[in-house]
Amino acid sequence: MGRIREAYETKFRVLLRQLGARRSDDGIGWLLNKAQGGAKGQSLSEGQSLEQIYRRLSGQVQVYLDRHFSESDAGSSIVHCFICDAGLGGLARWLRAAGYEAHWTEGITDDDLIKEATRLSCVLLTTDSIMMQRRVLRDGIVPSVWVSPSLKAREQLTHVLMELKLPIREPRCMACGGELLAVEKESVADRIPPRTLLWLDEYFQCVKCGKLFWHGTHWEKIQKQLSRQCAVEKER
Repeated sequence: MGRIREAYETKFRVLLRQLGARRSDDGIGWLLNKAQGGAKGQSLSEGQSLEQIYRRLSGQVQVYLDRHFSESDAGSSIVHCFICDAGLGGLARWLRAAGYEAHWTEGITDDDLIKEATRLSCVLLTTDSIMMQRRVLRDGIVPSVWVSPSLKAREQLTHVLMELKLPIREPRCMACGGELLAVEKESVADRIPPRTLLWLDEYFQCVKCGKLFWHGTHWEKIQKQLSRQCAVEKER
C-alpha cells in the first residue's frame, strides 16, 4: 500500500500545484488522512478511498481551470492509442470496448514497454509507481498515466478516461483492438449462428483479426456497463 499511497501523493501534488496551493504538503497530508477516514467509514479499501478523493479533487481542479483558462491556453492532445503494462490486460480489453486502440503483451518488460510506447506513439499505462520515476515518463517524454492496481478493470478505465478527458467512442475489437467495419450479412452468413441469422441484419468484422461481431446480448451488456461506469463518474 506504501507505493500506491506515494503515487497518489504525486497525483495530489500535481493537482494542488494547478490550483496554486502554497502549502501543498499540508494539503496532501489532509487528503491522505481524509482517505484513511473515508476507508473506515465507507467500508472501502484505502486504495479505493484515495481514488475517490482524487477524482473529486480532479473534478474541482477542472472546474477551476475552465473558469480561469481558455481551451487554447490549456492545450489539448489527441490520444491515438495506449500500451498497457503486463498487469493491465483487463484494462486493455475495456479500453478497446470504449473505442480505443490498446496494446497489451503478456510478460512484457518495462524496457520493452517504453520502447513500444515510443515506437507506436502511444500513451503508456502502468501500475508500477517506481517505473513512473524514470526520466522519460517523469518528464513527459513518453506520455504516461499511473493506474492504481487496487482498482478493478472498469474502475481503471474510468480513471484513464477521466485523467485524459476522453469520451467513449464506437467500440473496437476487444480481442485485438482492430477497427470494426460493417459487412454484408450474406457474405458472412456461414459464420452466424442460425437463430441469430434469422432476426439480426447488422454485422461487423474486425479489420485486423477478422472476428465477427453483432449487437447481441453480450454487446449490449458491455455497452450498458460502459454507460453505467460513466454515469458513476459524472455523479462523483
